[in-house]
Amino acid sequence: MKHIKRTLYIVLLLALYELSKYVTNEILIKLQANDDIDGPCDYEIDKWR
Repeated sequence: MKHIKRTLYIVLLLALYELSKYVTNEILIKLQANDDIDGPCDYEIDKWR
């Protein structure tokens, strides 16, 4: 029984570690996303339509 508890503890610890890596990565992606794209001042969008 002691070995099962130890194994479950290690599996849970590894799962939490992997989950925290994933969440941290997603947060960093959201924070670093720069969706605002500014065109040059002399560029006219309607000119090409």
